[in-house]
Amino acid sequence: MMRAAARRFFGIPCAAALLLAALTAPAPARAQGAITQPRLQIYAGNLHHEYLGCLNCDRYATNSVWNGYGPFGWDNGYLQQSHFALYFRQRGHFSACDPYAEDPPILIDMSRNYYGRLNVSLTRTDSICGPHGAADICQKLKAKCLSDQEPPP
Repeated sequence: MMRAAARRFFGIPCAAALLLAALTAPAPARAQGAITQPRLQIYAGNLHHEYLGCLNCDRYATNSVWNGYGPFGWDNGYLQQSHFALYFRQRGHFSACDPYAEDPPILIDMSRNYYGRLNVSLTRTDSICGPHGAADICQKLKAKCLSDQEPPP
């Protein structure tokens, strides 16, 4: 019971509170926050053994989803050609892009503390797009989901 309470901050799950604080803080505070906040890792698939990258790492980190040149970057083109594409399909049990997915990717820190789900669901309370999610990251996830359904030029 205490552990669940520790993961909430003013009724908001800690992941959402951390992400909202990081996204709205001034630049010096964001730099300090980047040093002290837990690195949110994305895991997916059966028993969440498939590593999909780091959600809030520096954009130049090799494992960052924001690094367009790294193997985990959402915009690098590799995801569409790899087995990672399974987690960004419009429909699917494990999909971040399916609001009704039963087991979308999870967000955990390096100590394996749970912070929620990488999912576009607006109603799922533990979703990055849910009522306590992070709007900025939700919009980027939705853009990723939309770009993957468009046919290549």
